[in-house]
Amino acid sequence: MVNVLSVTDSPERISSVRCDESHGLLRAVDRLAAGQGGVIELIGCPGAGKSRLLGPMTAAARARGITVLDGRCSPTERHYPLAVFTRALAGVMTPEKLAELSPGHASLLRAALCAQLGPDARRPAPLGASQAVRALLERSAGDGGLLLVLDDFHWADPQSLELADHLVRLTAPAPVLLVIVHRPRQAHAPLLGTLAQGVASGQVERIELGALTLRQAASLLDVPPDTGWLPAVFHESQGNPLCLLVLGETAPLNPLLGTRLLTGRLAPLAAELALLDPAERLVAESGAVLGDRFSWEELSAVSELPAPELTTVVTELIDVDVLRPLRGSTSLLTFRHTVLRRMLHDQADHCWRARAHRRALTVLSRRTASAAERAIHIELSAGSFTHEDLEILAKAGEEAVPTSPVDAARWLLLALKGLPPNGESPGRLLGLIPPLSKALRAAEYGCKNDTLQHLLTQGTPLQPTESYRSAVRLCALVDCLHGRYEAADALLAGELAALTATGVPNGDLVARFTVYRGVVALLGQGRNLPRLAAEALLRARTDGHPTTLAGALVLHALAELGEGRTEACLASYDAAVRQMDELPTAEAYLHTEFLALLGCCAFALGRPRDAESFYERGVELTSDCSHNAMLPVLLSGLAEAQLALGRPASARRSAARAADLAGYLNADQLRTHALAQEALCVTYAEPPGSSRASALAEEALRALRPGPGSRYRSAVLTLAETLLKQGSPERCLSLLVELDSPGLTGLSVLDRARHYELLTRAAAAAGVEGGADWVEAAEHTARLIGAPHTFAYAAMARGHFLLRDDRADEAVAAYREAERLFDGSHLRLPQLTARLRAARALAAAGRLDRAVALSERMNALAEQWGVLLYARTSPDHTFEGTLDRGCHALMPAPAPPAADDLALLTQRELEVARLAGTGQRTREIAEALQVSPRTVEVHLSRIYRKLEVGSRAELARLMAVRISPDAVT
Repeated sequence: MVNVLSVTDSPERISSVRCDESHGLLRAVDRLAAGQGGVIELIGCPGAGKSRLLGPMTAAARARGITVLDGRCSPTERHYPLAVFTRALAGVMTPEKLAELSPGHASLLRAALCAQLGPDARRPAPLGASQAVRALLERSAGDGGLLLVLDDFHWADPQSLELADHLVRLTAPAPVLLVIVHRPRQAHAPLLGTLAQGVASGQVERIELGALTLRQAASLLDVPPDTGWLPAVFHESQGNPLCLLVLGETAPLNPLLGTRLLTGRLAPLAAELALLDPAERLVAESGAVLGDRFSWEELSAVSELPAPELTTVVTELIDVDVLRPLRGSTSLLTFRHTVLRRMLHDQADHCWRARAHRRALTVLSRRTASAAERAIHIELSAGSFTHEDLEILAKAGEEAVPTSPVDAARWLLLALKGLPPNGESPGRLLGLIPPLSKALRAAEYGCKNDTLQHLLTQGTPLQPTESYRSAVRLCALVDCLHGRYEAADALLAGELAALTATGVPNGDLVARFTVYRGVVALLGQGRNLPRLAAEALLRARTDGHPTTLAGALVLHALAELGEGRTEACLASYDAAVRQMDELPTAEAYLHTEFLALLGCCAFALGRPRDAESFYERGVELTSDCSHNAMLPVLLSGLAEAQLALGRPASARRSAARAADLAGYLNADQLRTHALAQEALCVTYAEPPGSSRASALAEEALRALRPGPGSRYRSAVLTLAETLLKQGSPERCLSLLVELDSPGLTGLSVLDRARHYELLTRAAAAAGVEGGADWVEAAEHTARLIGAPHTFAYAAMARGHFLLRDDRADEAVAAYREAERLFDGSHLRLPQLTARLRAARALAAAGRLDRAVALSERMNALAEQWGVLLYARTSPDHTFEGTLDRGCHALMPAPAPPAADDLALLTQRELEVARLAGTGQRTREIAEALQVSPRTVEVHLSRIYRKLEVGSRAELARLMAVRISPDAVT
């Protein structure tokens, strides 16, 4: 970006932008040098560049030997008659020149211009004075010509205005050029009429300075026409050169108007505002608080002036062109340009301004103004906010993302920092993360905004200058949560390229972003994981902070495990654990994604207890920060570890919470996976035939959408196991076969052993021939990874195949080997499954006594661990074809449980349930409750779980029964 801070508003630059107008003035100088005088009216709004254009003109005149007389009016001299002419003609009012005039004219000039008289003194008649001045100008012009410039003539005193009116009417035969410069809104009406008549007759040339074009604006600011911020600045300035120069300086940073501006090009404007009396200043500052446009009623409420006095003051402000009636409206007012409003706002007393913004907020709330209109006043009204204030900031931030990303990011960050989580919507704050990500990306990650930098690092050990890494991390994280892995990688790759291009990049930042690229490759099943992991580790060891090194080590461990280099994986994993343990809590809090990676690596190594500890630490760190987008990821990982450890009830709570929070984040794949986890947990935790488990499984299946990355595949594996346990091996097999193309090239090597085991078991239960290839693939994966639990899954797959081929004794050996390996890895639930399979194989081999004994031990453990699916299996039933159907044949299916009391629902959930029960669709419910359709879907998911229903139809039937008694009550 071109640095516009060095741009100057020199006369040459203004002239180069307003070429036609400048050439018109210079042509008049040429005609004057040739002996032809006349009158020029140079007219334009404040800041249009009128005075700047006069510089080249007067310089050219002097270079041609023309006498130049220059007079500028001042608002402080409006009560001093003929002040501007006295000053302008001082250079030719010499005794010699007066002696050349007639005695009458000389006497009139001495009386009018030389006597030091007060504002109440009597002056000569205007006609006589004008004739005398004309005679003096003609005598002073000589053969070379004379140029008289009357600048800012809208400030002229009445006598000067009348004198100028006569001079315009009197055509001078001598080479005298009169240039009158003024503003159209403040000019003297009779003089404007005289000049208009002169223009019509051809005696006056009018040069009007209109708004600049976009290309002219780019030239003035010395930036390319396609500069990103230029269109917004141009629109705000309305093509006014002064506004463009001021806004151009502040556009990249958007600070308050600084001292350098106020003492530089804005000094005349500051002096003009200093002339306002206290009442006028109060009303003007009240308007500045209200914004670019406001009504009389709003102005009265903020200024606290009675209507009659306000009317008088507003009339005065319109007369001096501080305020203007809004075009096309009879009730709205505006400022002549935005820079004037900003000056008034910035210079107002801070305490008064805060109270005024609160009064403005009250007025706007009464007329139900938009959230964005109110958010501006909330932000500027106080240092602390009410809950209602923060909700408005959140809503305004979400709405402003497409049009004003900097404002949106600021408001969303304020809401996230201030809004407490509440029991009804614990994920409310997480819903603000996706729009914040969009806003930060559009706002260049807040790099050029001090307020955003402060908000991004507030409450963390990071310095504001380090906010950039937090913003990029958040945007990449949201992309991954939404399944946009290519976009996340492109973002990080682009930022890495920009860092490298600086010549002296931040080594730790380069290492950190390389780690993040590796994480994206891991999640998205990218092929660059080994290369990125090695590069990240090298950079982290060279230039990285301890936190970065911890992330690089665990990423390297996962990459090595995926390549089958288990020893190298364990070395990096152990080093990463030590590194994370040494980190202070504040550092670990900022990088809970590394704890999630450690949990993933520990689980892949068959260490569920370690995984659980890492996930629990991450959840504990984020518990005080409910808007941490990693929270549902950590909860999902925790649920997986807890279930493997044989704690389905705890796992269910973690999975349900993860699904709930993921819904607010619009993280569809994560939510589907968490729903599948919850369905699997309930399947294990409840007796066979649970309608709650079936409803959750169907909900997860409805939410399942094919997509890239490991999260989708994990959801499929979890759902497949759920369907298998619920007695649907055909559906399970269909899911697993369609998971990917032959060879499972898109499936992570870390998941393949479990995948092949499920395939083999589902095929056997469904009576599908084959399976030897899957057994061989499972054993190959186990040999590649080398972890005990992968060999256990391979042994399970072998047992399924052997049992189907009626080789029961060999199957028993395979299952008991799997049980032993799972036990060594503390994988309790797979261990129970292996023991159950062994009991089935023993029964098939005719060894019922041993089968019953093994089953009874399994029942006791299942009862102890809360795995009710296995706790009530009866060895008296035939085992064949039952265990893979959720043990449904082992005991009568219980009647569906009655729906929970509606008291379990929150007030908002009850409203959604009632509307859904009447048959309304999601969009209709959203419109009725003024929430998003996504929020309605999240509420419905929670309602289904609480009431143990699986569809809208079931909910409608339930509500039809339950609402009537409620209504009667």
